[in-house]
Amino acid sequence: MTKLWLIALFAPFSNLHAQVASPPSDTTRQAAGSNHVSKTAPESFMTGQIKHLGDFIERFNNAAKAENEGEAALRALFNEDDPRLPGHGRPQHPYASQVDAFVQSANAGKIMIPKRGNMRAVVGIKVSYNGVQDTLKLHLRKDYTADSAAYWHITKVTAPTRLGDEKVNGQKEQPTAKQVMLPPNTHEVSFLPLLRGLNDYQSLAPFTHCPECRDSAWQKVENALQSGHLTAETVVLNRIYLTAGNWDIELSEFIREKENSGWLISDLIEK
Repeated sequence: MTKLWLIALFAPFSNLHAQVASPPSDTTRQAAGSNHVSKTAPESFMTGQIKHLGDFIERFNNAAKAENEGEAALRALFNEDDPRLPGHGRPQHPYASQVDAFVQSANAGKIMIPKRGNMRAVVGIKVSYNGVQDTLKLHLRKDYTADSAAYWHITKVTAPTRLGDEKVNGQKEQPTAKQVMLPPNTHEVSFLPLLRGLNDYQSLAPFTHCPECRDSAWQKVENALQSGHLTAETVVLNRIYLTAGNWDIELSEFIREKENSGWLISDLIEK
């Protein structure tokens, strides 16, 4: 009887290995009847993707310095699906002329992007205000400390259109006096640390380090967060702005299975 009980106890555990799902076939290869799994070569489009902002800056500067094929490499940093760029059946657009002027100037070595230059961001967050969904836009800037560390912080707020005036208990403002440094690479994960922070603190204050940035629009959003009537749900927009010569470059993240993907130029603003 004891033997039968032991067999019944251990029998389910002996088959656990059969319940583990094998890795996806597009990234791994497993021979029939074998436990050995090996990785396949990456898809060809993955070699051209610009996965990180630092990679974009490096590619841009290398293309600007290249003597041969530099112009083609620079054009590859733009979103090729932009309807304003030349293409089959697309009419001529003034933006295309801007791109031409920018690329020609960069290809002549007149435009470079400093690795620790000005960097701004606009983050769109889907929010719920008294059960109605809307969008909150936060403008951020990356600053550097004396010891060369970097962090993001809020500089401006564009309040949702439906947001009304809120009154909150002043006692709740005490915990928000703490300053929180958003990581320098938080843009690479769509500012999720900021989204979580808004829900944890129910406040903009920890992420707004400049007193002059707390204008009436900022205060309206702050009051709504503290009252609990405004809650952040998900990030729906992530735009990065770099300075390159007399231009501001807008970067957007394009997630798609082809070389022209990742961080690409989605707009140019001439100063």
